[in-house]
Amino acid sequence: MIKSMTAYGRSCISSSLGRFVVEIQSVNRKHLDVSVLLPKELARFDAEIKQWIAAEVFRGQVTVKIFVSFEKSSPVVVTPNLPLVRQMKSAWDQIIRELGLDPSTAFSLDLLPQEEILLFDETLQNEEEYRENLRKCMQEALIPFQDMRKREGVALQEDILKRLVIIDTALKKIKLKAPEATGKYRKKLQERLEEVLAGSIENEERILREVTLYAERIDITEELVRFDSHIAQAYLLLENGTESVGKTFEFILQEMNREINTISSKSSEIEVSKGVIEIKSEIERMREQIQNIE
Repeated sequence: MIKSMTAYGRSCISSSLGRFVVEIQSVNRKHLDVSVLLPKELARFDAEIKQWIAAEVFRGQVTVKIFVSFEKSSPVVVTPNLPLVRQMKSAWDQIIRELGLDPSTAFSLDLLPQEEILLFDETLQNEEEYRENLRKCMQEALIPFQDMRKREGVALQEDILKRLVIIDTALKKIKLKAPEATGKYRKKLQERLEEVLAGSIENEERILREVTLYAERIDITEELVRFDSHIAQAYLLLENGTESVGKTFEFILQEMNREINTISSKSSEIEVSKGVIEIKSEIERMREQIQNIE
């Protein structure tokens, strides 16, 4: 089963540590690109969260947003930098004395930068418990996220299958009409040459040579065989489904486009040209749809 790259999932759990909310959203991208937005207190889990996502998603731009309301206190320990504050208070008192300022001039902590008077201990308390809560919330968010990807994938697959049928039908028409081009060319060449060399043996030999060369030049048998193979591969890919369906299908469409361009350049038959235009149109529509497939 193929999956869409566009999806959204959300989950919320509560524990003794607090309330955890995870939102996962993804959009189209050729390669996997994961960005994680989470509280600075839990920044250490950024790499792990990306690994969890990479195990489930193989392509697309995925954004993970994590919100946490801590139940009792922040997991980061904050302590006052008392030695520094005492030194600063002593320096302030010295300034008062040396400059003869009013002794009542108060020393205020507002004079000090917060990052200097408060120390943040990076050692996370209950680290494993936080990890398990994040993992559980992530797994629950991935359920609706993956469900949406699968539903969207089913719709995309149905649309692509319809277009493959249209292409296959148009290709069969080209197979029927292509041989007519040689016959028409032979008749046209014969009429022209008979005006000059009517009934001569040389005329017949010349017609035969010209028609043979023309038939070789416009022969599209190899292109039709290869195109049939590409269609079969496309059906097989959609039926089996792998994590690289999108990339592989892009390559198949590229090869289809190459073959149909060659067919177009070799044949000037009106009916063949109509089929070529129809096939090119469907290839382009499928190319747009493939951009949404993982």
